[in-house]
Amino acid sequence: MALPRSRFRRRPLFAELVADAMLVARAGVRQRVKNVVIMRTLRDGADFDLAWYTEAVRTELETLARENELAAEQLGRDARFAQGRHQRALTARDYVDRDVPKLRRRRRVHLALAARLRAFADDELAIQALIDDARMLALDEIASAAAAVPRPRGTRPLTGAARRIALADLLEDLDELARERRDTRPDA
Repeated sequence: MALPRSRFRRRPLFAELVADAMLVARAGVRQRVKNVVIMRTLRDGADFDLAWYTEAVRTELETLARENELAAEQLGRDARFAQGRHQRALTARDYVDRDVPKLRRRRRVHLALAARLRAFADDELAIQALIDDARMLALDEIASAAAAVPRPRGTRPLTGAARRIALADLLEDLDELARERRDTRPDA
């Protein structure tokens, strides 16, 4: 009697492999942009420039696409070398004939990922959303690092709604002070 196959052991669909690879690539690009935002802000004192970051993201996506194309070429060479070889593999990169279908599939995944990365680089809204996500992650990281610094006898900084209310109160106080100053100023 044969045991039923687990649904978790099925061979992943090609589209799932490409989607997973794209997810990992997007996360890597977002992490890189977040780190660049932090470095440019804290180290260089540079203001946020959306055009600069858009071009940087496009360059990074093109670099990843080229890396995937090079990996696909290498897998193609490995598959041609392995074809017809039936001896025992001696190392992890010593492919044999039974590895050829897997190598070809991996090659197709790399080529499809390169195409999707280039299509992503052409999508202005998607790039802007990625930059916005990275910028928010960077700001959160900067704020959490600043909040973790011990303060001598100071109060904890306000966050969230309390901060917005305090800033609104401050703006009202500043407006009131400006009005008082105008009213008490002697006319010259």
